[in-house]
Amino acid sequence: MRESKADTERAGLSARIVRQFRQPTGSAGRLAGWIMATRPSNRLRNTRTLDLLELSTCDSVLEIGYGPGIAIELAGRQVRTGQVVGIDHSAIMHAQASRRNARAIAAGVVTLHIGDVDELDARLQRFDKIYSVNVVQFWSDPTRVFATLRQLLNPGGTIATTFMPRVGNSKAKQAEAKAAALTMLMHELDFRHIETHWLTSDPAPAFCLIATA
Repeated sequence: MRESKADTERAGLSARIVRQFRQPTGSAGRLAGWIMATRPSNRLRNTRTLDLLELSTCDSVLEIGYGPGIAIELAGRQVRTGQVVGIDHSAIMHAQASRRNARAIAAGVVTLHIGDVDELDARLQRFDKIYSVNVVQFWSDPTRVFATLRQLLNPGGTIATTFMPRVGNSKAKQAEAKAAALTMLMHELDFRHIETHWLTSDPAPAFCLIATA
């Protein structure tokens, strides 16, 4: 069956929206940041991810893809004598997150970088906790990224990867397949104590995969 013009237009719009959540730019990117910062389900996923990480006051923490900085803000409140570092490839998200975390940045608790996850170098500082919330689906080579993150973790450190499918049908099956694939990858990279925690079912199933170096 041929696609109608309306179907084609909807598909094009959906693709443009996804691109903005992948790397926000321009006025549409600022709107995407506002949505990420205010949508209750998104805030819940960030909060639950940090809860599962069980941050301590002296932890060194890295977030991949900090967006508007809501999880960075929460982490900065818990880490007093450690450090919270974030990397995101969107200049607009860097600006929003920097405003949201201005005090913690001035105090030296939070440091935010603009950069791509593919640019992460295993020679960087080591971290006790590393996390990402709904960005793993955008990584072109997740095996390489997780291998680098494995090297960036201190012995016994924890990584948390949260995912919720955003587009397409059968979101429950998408989430289950992603959880299974990530679990297998964590085993291949010699992570330990791998656990999948299901966070939400509405508007779509979301999980957080926890693994220890």
